[in-house]
Amino acid sequence: RKNGILLPYIEGQHAVVQILTDLRHSNTIKWKSYIVLNDDSIDPSLSKLVYDSLSQDAAVTSYSLENMQGNARRSEFLEDIFMKMPANDLGNRFLVICKQSLVMDVMKAAETHHLFKHKTQWVFLVTDTHSLNFDMSRFVSLGKDGYNVGFVFNASLQQASEDCSRGLTCLIEESLTQSIELYEEALEEELDVFEEVALEEWEIIMPSREERTMSVIHKIIDSKRTTGGKCNSCTKWMMEAIEIKESERVNQLEVGSWSVDLGLQFKDDLLPHVTGGFRGRTIPVGSLHYPPWMIFNRNSRGQVSEYSGLIFALLDEIAKKLNFTYVVKEPRDGKWGDSDSGAWNGLIRQVIDKEVVLSAAALSVSKERLAVVNFSETIDMQPYTFIYRRPTELSRYLLFIDPFTPMVWLYIAAMTLLIGPIFWIIHRYSYYYTFHDQINKYGLFQLQNCMWYCYGALLQQGGNILPMADSGRILIGFWWLFVMVVVTTYSGNLVAFLTFPQIEYPLNDLSQLLEKGKEDGITWGLLKDSVIESYFRDSEEPKFQEVGAHAQKHEEPGTDPNGELMQKIKYEDHVYIEFKSKLEMMMKEQYNITRQCDYALGSEEFFHERVALAFPKDSPWIEHFNIEIKRILQAGLTEKFKQDHWPSEDECSVSARGGTGTTAVVSVLDMQGSFYILFFGITVALLILLFELVMRKKVVSRDPSIIKPYTP
Repeated sequence: RKNGILLPYIEGQHAVVQILTDLRHSNTIKWKSYIVLNDDSIDPSLSKLVYDSLSQDAAVTSYSLENMQGNARRSEFLEDIFMKMPANDLGNRFLVICKQSLVMDVMKAAETHHLFKHKTQWVFLVTDTHSLNFDMSRFVSLGKDGYNVGFVFNASLQQASEDCSRGLTCLIEESLTQSIELYEEALEEELDVFEEVALEEWEIIMPSREERTMSVIHKIIDSKRTTGGKCNSCTKWMMEAIEIKESERVNQLEVGSWSVDLGLQFKDDLLPHVTGGFRGRTIPVGSLHYPPWMIFNRNSRGQVSEYSGLIFALLDEIAKKLNFTYVVKEPRDGKWGDSDSGAWNGLIRQVIDKEVVLSAAALSVSKERLAVVNFSETIDMQPYTFIYRRPTELSRYLLFIDPFTPMVWLYIAAMTLLIGPIFWIIHRYSYYYTFHDQINKYGLFQLQNCMWYCYGALLQQGGNILPMADSGRILIGFWWLFVMVVVTTYSGNLVAFLTFPQIEYPLNDLSQLLEKGKEDGITWGLLKDSVIESYFRDSEEPKFQEVGAHAQKHEEPGTDPNGELMQKIKYEDHVYIEFKSKLEMMMKEQYNITRQCDYALGSEEFFHERVALAFPKDSPWIEHFNIEIKRILQAGLTEKFKQDHWPSEDECSVSARGGTGTTAVVSVLDMQGSFYILFFGITVALLILLFELVMRKKVVSRDPSIIKPYTP
């Protein structure tokens, strides 16, 4: 019926079952599996009720800790349980129902077996505490960064008093008394209204018996929710949790309470770091300025005003999920981390010494570093390459002869010289002309005419006269075929040479670099104390060993085009080896400053590196970060971060591996060779003309009479 009310009544230890039921239904403990450890503080029948309550929609595995209270070897017993327990397979969700004397031993044994990891969650339900003895601080003090531990403990009055009566009789008396008082109060309110209105109006507005009853019931419920009841006030349970404010400071967090009448009343979360991550902590992270991965934007006074780049974009995204802010601490020596001197330095040293929670930098994962720190999920794969002075275009004044090699030109010239005499011999001694009596001293019967005829065909300017004999025609036909092939090949190659200008040596790979180092004295270098030093040093490939052995060590290069490294690359034929993304950023910054394309990249990519964040070896937070990094990678956010922070394409990046763009405009300088040929032809023609004039003068001097009489 609608006008009924149920009053909670719990006796003795049965409050344990109700508390667990309320915690589950309030989604405070949203577990799909339970590992229950209970001692003899609850009897077997109550233990079964607990099991039945938890197993309604979850898997439950029970371990008995009975008969341990007086056991001097309880620690060994607990360690034996945890050693044999497949905690990962059972879900890593622990519910411990025990007396307070056992809590310390359970926590120490669990810590020994590394059961306070980020994946594990612990709730201790302490049964034998009371209002005069419920201090959990000695257990909370055992907490460390990453612990997910909550305590639910009995804070009930130790014994009944005048202010706290117990029993069913008390509950019935209290309920009847409250009902009568509230009915009386309701009737008095109705009587006041009755006296103020007319009888006809009262008959309209007067409440029915059911309405009056429901009004009284709601008042009883409101009273229970706000003040509780006298009979149940002696039963009360408190909730506290371990909260880490800083890496070394543990806070005893007051979570809330539970009582029979009021049920669960929360001030905070029972497992605060499960629901709230870092809970708004400001954590220190190590980093360095290394565009485009980590960018320290500075103001006019040189102070860092903003952090950007792919790593900080990733960190900002994770910070939203894990509820933290961060402060950046640069390593005092400004190094990445190397152990050549016997001890680690730089960012890796920070992580080892736990100066920072993590290293927010694009660190390369190496075998040596893995021995001293842990790395997160791989953020990206980055190759190494090298940057060098952009090759310049070679002079193109002889462009017209570039399509063929000198040997090809020699063969063509030889054939051009030989084909004329061959043609003259075949034409002159062909029997066809003897048979038809057509032999004379004109046309193709002269050697020079045959040679000019074949030369004209080479220039695709064929003669007007064809030989009549089949032998001559066949020769000329195949000569034309030869000319077509030569001219077509030449034209195609000439177009290619005009479109793609020639440049001086491009450095494509490390083998060419080593070769140029031996022949031309080219030098190379890399970032000091970076992981690539060890890669070259430990490589089994001779090429890499030689590069590492002769490499110069540089400090972090800046963006100043007049800086030592950039000047060395530009004017001293020096080569710098680094992450490809870093080199692209260097080229972009140089272009933004100078508006000139002074540098190029090698085409070989080597030592593809896993880029990740570094954490201390025993960090409890690395798995939390890994979960978020996986989500970011699956969502494709890293590609968006690259679009935001990687250098955009420009006229230099299009041709970063060569020295020019993909196409070029033909200029006068490109065509100067053709003018040289023309000028050469004009010069030769003038010399011949001069020779002809001299010869004419000699002829005239011997015979002054230019006009001679006609003699038939």
